[in-house]
Amino acid sequence: RRAPSDGGPWSGADDEPQRNWSNGQPEPESPLAAIWLGDFNMEPDSAEYRRIVGNTPYHRAAAYIDGFVDAAAVAREPGPDFHTHEKIIDGRLAKRRLDHCFVGGMLAGRVRSITADIGEMASDHFPLRVDI
Repeated sequence: RRAPSDGGPWSGADDEPQRNWSNGQPEPESPLAAIWLGDFNMEPDSAEYRRIVGNTPYHRAAAYIDGFVDAAAVAREPGPDFHTHEKIIDGRLAKRRLDHCFVGGMLAGRVRSITADIGEMASDHFPLRVDI
């Protein structure tokens, strides 16, 4: 959301200007059709999650009309047991959703489904699959 003021896809000072890594090209526009997916290690009720999607949505799980939307909130419901991580905490199996796919607001209507592949262990988290 702050990319126009904080910097877009290319930001910060170039500490090796002699390498000309941009080949003289201008910095591209920040894309609104962005997908931000990964292991965030935060649950949907956390302050960090709310910082990304906000509290007062224009549509489910988005703070701004052009902001990020939680794909799990706009997909065909992934189900009440949807989780991406399992761990024994205080003697009980905790099933948590720590991995997320956030899409730019303009992509929200194109999210079809989101699943976690519980049968596959890519790390200590289950792989997240999103159909857009």
